[in-house]
Amino acid sequence: MNVIVSIFRFLYRIRYWLLLGPLSVAALAFYFTQNLPTSYEANTTIYTGIASGQNIDNESSNNKNPNNAFDNIIYLVHSRSILERLSIRLLAQAMMKGDPNNDNQYISAANYKNLLQIVPSDVKKLIDKSSEEKTVQNLFKYKKEEKTNFIYGLLNWSHPHYSVAALSNIDAHRLGSSDMIELKYNTDDPGIVYQTLNLLNEELLSTYTKIQLGPSSNVLEYFEKQQDLARENLKSQEDSLQNFNQKGNIFNYDLETSLLSERISSIETQYEQALLDFNSSQKLIANLENRLSQRTDLMKKNQQFIQTLNSISSLTKRITDAEIFKGDNASDENDNSTNDKDALQKSEQQLYSIANDINRTNYSKEGIAMNTIVENWLSEVLKNEKAKAEMSILIKREKEVDAEYKMYSAMGPSLKRQQQEITFSENSYSAAMSQLANAKLQQKNDQMLSTKLNIVTPPVYPLTHAVTKRKSIILIAFFGCFLFILGCFLILELLDKTIRDKYRASVLCKAPVIGALPGNQLLKFRRYASENSRSATAYTCNQLMYYFKPGSPTIFNLISKDPLEGKSHVAINMKSYWEEMGLKVKIASYHKDFQPENRQYFQASNIGDLIEIKANDSDIILVEYPPLTKRAIPGKLLQNASANLYVVKANRAWKESDKIFLSQIQEHSNGTPVFILLNKAEQFAVEDFTGQLPPYSKLRNFTFKLLQLELSAEKDTTIED
Repeated sequence: MNVIVSIFRFLYRIRYWLLLGPLSVAALAFYFTQNLPTSYEANTTIYTGIASGQNIDNESSNNKNPNNAFDNIIYLVHSRSILERLSIRLLAQAMMKGDPNNDNQYISAANYKNLLQIVPSDVKKLIDKSSEEKTVQNLFKYKKEEKTNFIYGLLNWSHPHYSVAALSNIDAHRLGSSDMIELKYNTDDPGIVYQTLNLLNEELLSTYTKIQLGPSSNVLEYFEKQQDLARENLKSQEDSLQNFNQKGNIFNYDLETSLLSERISSIETQYEQALLDFNSSQKLIANLENRLSQRTDLMKKNQQFIQTLNSISSLTKRITDAEIFKGDNASDENDNSTNDKDALQKSEQQLYSIANDINRTNYSKEGIAMNTIVENWLSEVLKNEKAKAEMSILIKREKEVDAEYKMYSAMGPSLKRQQQEITFSENSYSAAMSQLANAKLQQKNDQMLSTKLNIVTPPVYPLTHAVTKRKSIILIAFFGCFLFILGCFLILELLDKTIRDKYRASVLCKAPVIGALPGNQLLKFRRYASENSRSATAYTCNQLMYYFKPGSPTIFNLISKDPLEGKSHVAINMKSYWEEMGLKVKIASYHKDFQPENRQYFQASNIGDLIEIKANDSDIILVEYPPLTKRAIPGKLLQNASANLYVVKANRAWKESDKIFLSQIQEHSNGTPVFILLNKAEQFAVEDFTGQLPPYSKLRNFTFKLLQLELSAEKDTTIED
């Protein structure tokens, strides 16, 4: 509760500062803002389709963090390239369509006149009133990064309409969680506001479309080139492989090499079988010829027999050759092989016939047995001739196949390498086609996204200016000054050690406060000064009545640390009050009644050692001691008093020396009460003890109740005194 009371008193004490200071600052703000420039505001809304739109594959874009896309558009609005182009286009429009006599939807007459004054003549020559685009190009060509260049300076200075800094104040924000972006801008010219948002919409849509389509177009062009290179490379490799196959007469390398391997294996098998047949028939022929003796020689010398046998050998070679390499010219070979086999069969029959004729002519009795032997001999001879023919043909064919195998072996690695290169090129070509298709799909998707930016709400030319911020400025000035003054006084209050009132004295002095006497009264309280002083003195004296000693004089010591604390004033007031009550009061002062410099003062055990006290001469003795900073007070004098009053002025600070001296007084009083008595206190501090003092006006009554936190009490008029 004491803290709340202290807060109220603190605010009440600085009430004039808190009232007059902010009012003065608010009055100054009111005066200086009376010519505050007006501001015109316009806005436009753009639909983006980012959050709820769909891609070309009908997949919603919600899954792709649309906040990033919105941020990109908002940052694009404030990008320097767009703002520079916007500024130059605004300048070109104003110079081409401004009117010094009338306001129009491009620029007001006043701003146009100001613009004409700052634009140099060489820049005015660049204005082509027949073509805005040509004027813009001329201004861009004129711009150079030099301090003396007007266009460069206009962009980087602080011009309120055409500088990049001014145009950066365009507000761009997303409307909630929708697909809309709102652009808002305000300045002192309605035409410039209107045209700024119009041109910004054009620049934003154009730049956004270029950014969206630029990368996809570059990617598409790259993959088209890659596809063409892959196609050319593949075609070249296929032509090379075709020429290689034509030169080597290769139809199907894998199949031909497989057939060649089978052919080699077949030739080796047939050769082994023919060699086996040849050796076996050779041995049987030799055995049979031994048994036939001269008959075989006779048959071998027979001309017709020899011719038939040679014919059989020749036919056997031809048939064997055809059977080994059957498949080459299949139809012709089948016809020839059939004819040869028929001819071979006839020749064999003829050979048997010749052998039988020779055998019948030259043999008689043993004809039957000899016929069998001759037939066996002829059979083995035919078999031997057939085996010999087969071996001859197989050896020849084996050499041819070996040569062919060597040729295929040499061509194999080169052919395989070319096939691998073609496979790699085919994969590259296929990958390039796939990537090109993806790039085209992405380009279409980007085209859809770039066309989603649509102006939903175009800017409207403002006819009335926006509400100025004059009221806000005045209120900010008032409350800012209020808080500043309050903060300054609060800091001072927290750091201040001025005693001031009962609550602060209790905290700072660490001793009970018995009362407070008023100081110099305000002008409106001067007429009540004596009455208020008597009331304060009466309260203090009444509190000291509890420490009276009947039968002997009651002694009250008046002590202070410094001179001029008001001990004499306190003693006179207290004496006057008690004498009005009929009490005998004596004041013993160090000024005239005793000498604190004497040896007697330091050896005194009671006040009677310093002054003469007659019986029944006084009921109360008020002893005024010298300041503690000059003379110490003997402990016996402190102990023999009824109470020790430590008098301090309420309007000074409580110092560390006060703590030391007060603690010494308390220590040497040996149980005698030590009280703090405030002197020269403000009226509200005195009223803490006495209650409300006059005058009793309504404002004073309200203030007193407020300071005492008497917020809901009511006066009861039904009870008599």
